[in-house]
Amino acid sequence: MNGKDVLKLLLVSYGFKKVKISTYRADYGYIGYEINAENDDGDIYSAFNCEGLMHNIACIINTMSRKGIEADYNPFPGHDYPVKTILESENLESL
Repeated sequence: MNGKDVLKLLLVSYGFKKVKISTYRADYGYIGYEINAENDDGDIYSAFNCEGLMHNIACIINTMSRKGIEADYNPFPGHDYPVKTILESENLESL
């Protein structure tokens, strides 16, 4: 599992089903993340930075806390999909 996978799972746990994450190499070899996500309520999470994985995890958690969005261990009610299925799915809305 790579950093993009961790961030995708985190966003999915907050109810985001439209998730697009890409990485790039910034100066001095730092890994940058471009994150765009949207949930069914129209909430959007967007970030573009080269601060690393832990920074992005903390930002997502802090942002969701400020917005009052709680994580759910069962983001697809009535279904318990394997992590592999969630990570490989291009369209989480179809799950």
